[in-house]
Amino acid sequence: MTANLHELPETTARVVDNIRLAVLEGDSFRKVSLSDPAPTAEDIKRVILPFDNERRSPMAKMKAALARALAEKLTDEVNRDTSIIGIENALSVSGGAIITANHYAPTDSTPIRIMSAICNRRKKLHIVVQESNIFMTGLFGFLMKNCNTHPVSGNLKYMAKSLKPSLEKIVSDGGFVLIYPEQEMWLNYKKPRAMRDGAFHYASVFGVPIIPTFTEMRTLPGKRGEEGFLPVKHILHVFPPIYPDSTLSPAEDRARMARLDFEYKKAAYEQAYGIPLTQDFDPLRDIAGISPDEE
Repeated sequence: MTANLHELPETTARVVDNIRLAVLEGDSFRKVSLSDPAPTAEDIKRVILPFDNERRSPMAKMKAALARALAEKLTDEVNRDTSIIGIENALSVSGGAIITANHYAPTDSTPIRIMSAICNRRKKLHIVVQESNIFMTGLFGFLMKNCNTHPVSGNLKYMAKSLKPSLEKIVSDGGFVLIYPEQEMWLNYKKPRAMRDGAFHYASVFGVPIIPTFTEMRTLPGKRGEEGFLPVKHILHVFPPIYPDSTLSPAEDRARMARLDFEYKKAAYEQAYGIPLTQDFDPLRDIAGISPDEE
């Protein structure tokens, strides 16, 4: 272990090691975080199945408005140096869309919020989250429950009767839905990973485009934060929208959109970091914030 890795707190080092094992064992969908909630089947039945995806009640609407205000404040705080490349691609979409992004931090939706605001969809940005996130506590727990979020669940009845209609209504109204096809958050992981097909399924079924994005991370010199990472500059890359093809079968259409999306992300990674995308693991290369990037 290098001196750089020794500067990480034990909990962060364990997460990095979990990522290493997942990469080496070829499991890009593995949960690597240490403190994620683990709801029981009874918790899911009690909280997720009746989840109000459309925020119908006055209290739900009030909490959603407060959560959006807090998220916008957080967005301003963590994106002072964030830049966006290719915003014209998002601006070219006139109606609703599904946004895909790499999942690397609890705040990784904030560059997407900036993009959404530029596109005049600030209040119409919705985010699909793992059902376990609804059980988080504190500020992030409040945001996960209320900030235009929609839990994805293994319960097929909930998915068909609650989640799908709510997402269809959002895109029909010209809104954006952010989905993380990589599924699990891998802290500060630079590489694009394999993707589930849910985002592409919804785009095909709803007849709306995918707006593919990829966030590049540049480690800067400076003071290490609580997790032991140096400051990181984020660069959001926005790619041309991928539209569904109704001449293809649903399965073929999903596969085509997923392939094109990954090709955009892979090309952006290789251009940003100047190296080919490989399936091995080097923490100093693959985890942002450990060691300053060379100029």
